[in-house]
Amino acid sequence: MERQQAVESVRQASAAASSSVNAFSARVFKTRGGRMGSSMGALLEALWGYYVNQQLSETRKGAADCELAWMVGHQYSDFACVSLNEPWDSSTLRGELFRIEVKSMNIGADESKGHFDQVIDGVGEWDQLLVLVWLWEGVDEVRVCPKILDYYFGSARAVARLRDELHITRGGSFVDRSRCPDGCDPSTCQHHGEPLNADGRRERKSGPVSRRVSQDVSYASNFGGLVRMLKTSSNPARRRLRELRAEDEVADGYIAFIHRIFPNEERNHYTIGEWRLVAQKLGVDTAGLGPDDVVRAVRAAGPLYRELFRSLPTLGE
Repeated sequence: MERQQAVESVRQASAAASSSVNAFSARVFKTRGGRMGSSMGALLEALWGYYVNQQLSETRKGAADCELAWMVGHQYSDFACVSLNEPWDSSTLRGELFRIEVKSMNIGADESKGHFDQVIDGVGEWDQLLVLVWLWEGVDEVRVCPKILDYYFGSARAVARLRDELHITRGGSFVDRSRCPDGCDPSTCQHHGEPLNADGRRERKSGPVSRRVSQDVSYASNFGGLVRMLKTSSNPARRRLRELRAEDEVADGYIAFIHRIFPNEERNHYTIGEWRLVAQKLGVDTAGLGPDDVVRAVRAAGPLYRELFRSLPTLGE
């Protein structure tokens, strides 16, 4: 089975799978309370995989000769999409079409818990990233259940490129095996590609030991935050974000997803001058309106405004 066909099969199955997870949750996971640190996100991730397989099975008929397998041990990625009738070996990749890294975020929780921080050299060309955004929704006067609010499914490697480009614009860097801070032999260095923050401190526990944050703090753990990775606070970073969004469909899709779920992130990513420029292109009169009213007016004009934000690098020409 062609990899692109398999990716599209899983992508198409994701919507029905998410709806099935929500229907199951409403029946079975009704509870009082609903705390943030409940590990419910991990359960929703697993259920998504099972329901995708059910959807693939129901619609197969020669068009989706693949299924999801759960990765063994602590390897990167949660699922592998494998050929249906071929032996699978995760160590040799035999029978594998691509892998899927799954992340979940409770929309009301601390964003720092949601990270995609795998170094890019460890992400396969066809690997995909799934992000489930969920919340506790009331089912009656006293009970709630978990509900998938929205999801993103797209190229993991393309999102990693977006993440890494913006990391560099913020002053971060990546370890080069030929100049490892730990003085490793380049032929055996295990730190190549490890992210370092603007202060030269390691972002992951697997980074160079000599770049610990402090004696008490092992690593910074800011790299790859699902929302944080898009934050920009300097003109070069803002400019690069706009360039990447204009150049790459996957980058645009991921940015649009985060902005759809977290509208304040979208509000803050663009200057009020850019919001007014987009309003002008939409024919929206913003004379006399304050910043928040300009944003509301642009959004009220319909979803086309996001396409205009994507074309910002050339919009004023």
